[in-house]
Amino acid sequence: MKCFLCQKHAGEVASPPGGYIYDDLHWRVCHAPVEKGPLGTLFIESQRHFLDFAELLPDEAASYGILLKKLYTELKLVTGAERIYQVIMLEGVPHFHAWLVPRVKEIPERGIKFLEKDFICKESDVQKLVVVLREALKLP
Repeated sequence: MKCFLCQKHAGEVASPPGGYIYDDLHWRVCHAPVEKGPLGTLFIESQRHFLDFAELLPDEAASYGILLKKLYTELKLVTGAERIYQVIMLEGVPHFHAWLVPRVKEIPERGIKFLEKDFICKESDVQKLVVVLREALKLP
């Protein structure tokens, strides 16, 4: 049986809110479901099924850094985030994926306390954000 992300990439389960924001040979980027984090919470998913950085191929490793730089820059601009948290656990879905979670300065919690909060964002806000990010992430 395919893992959840492999099923998602094959179109066998529901698409992410707003669809994929970015898609290349190695990576897909989408917004998290609205009940999983604040507006701007993104998932970076590997195209290829592998678990963690130990299994990265050289081209994947090189492109990951370039993609992160662009995502951090655009997320800060679009959301006004003071910090972008990157979280990688790989317990629930054993297919490489990273969470990018923006924190605006108005939220008093920091670090783990921030990540422990239950955030919900609006589907309509996600739809608008996805359009803006998709345009900004047209990488050469």
